[in-house]
Amino acid sequence: MVVAWVILAGPSGLRGATDVRADSSAAAAERLVVGNPEDLRLAAAYRQRIIALGDFDRSIKLFERLASRPTSGPNIHISLALAYVDKVPVATPFRRIFLGRDAMHELTLAVDREPSPIAFYIRGLVSLYYPEGVFHRTRIGIADLERARTLALEQPPHPSHARVYMSLGDAYWKLHDLARAVSIWTDGLARFPDDDNLRVRLASHGATLDRLLEHALDPATRVDTSLREVFGSPVVP
Repeated sequence: MVVAWVILAGPSGLRGATDVRADSSAAAAERLVVGNPEDLRLAAAYRQRIIALGDFDRSIKLFERLASRPTSGPNIHISLALAYVDKVPVATPFRRIFLGRDAMHELTLAVDREPSPIAFYIRGLVSLYYPEGVFHRTRIGIADLERARTLALEQPPHPSHARVYMSLGDAYWKLHDLARAVSIWTDGLARFPDDDNLRVRLASHGATLDRLLEHALDPATRVDTSLREVFGSPVVP
C-alpha cells in the first residue's frame, strides 16, 4: 500500500517539517545507492522511501542514469525494473503497458549479464499483469517462472523461493488450468510450509479464489517490492 505524504505549507509556502525530513531521508538513501549501485538491499530501502514520497520519477531517473553506465551490472537493471513496477499502480492504464515493457527490458539486460532466479521471477511476474486476451503473455511468463524455479532448486532453499511457486500457480490459474495451479501451490507449500500466500490459495475455492487472484494480478494493486523475503527488513539509512 502506498503511504501518502501530505505536503504541508504555511503562509510562507514552505513545506512542512515532516515532508522535509522525508525528503532528506530519501536523499541520504540516494547517496548510498549511488555509491553502491549493485546493492539490491540498499536500492530496495531507497525505493520504499520514494514510494512513501510518491515521487516515482525521482528513483526512475536515478536508476536510469546508473544503469546507462557501460560497466553497469545486473542488479542495477533489476532495481530500475522494480522502480518502473513501483510506479505502475499510480499510472494510467495506457502508461502501465509501457512501464511493464520497460521493466521487462531491464530484466532482460540483467539476465544477459547474470541469469538469476530473482530476474527471471520478476520478468515472469510482470507478464502476468497483461490481459491475456490482448497480449498473450501468460505462457511467456510461465517460461520465465519455470526458469526461476529451476535456478532456485540449484540453490539452498530460501523463503523467497516460495513466491516462484505462488506466481507459477497463479499463471496456470490465469490459463484456467486449476489442477496444474493447485499442484504447483501444493508442491510449494510442501517445500515452504510457513508461506501464507501458498496456504491461503490452497484454502480458497471457487469465486473466493478467483477474487483473490484477480486482486493479486490487478495492476492497480501495489506489489511488495521491498525484497524483505530476500534480505529480511530493508536497510534504513
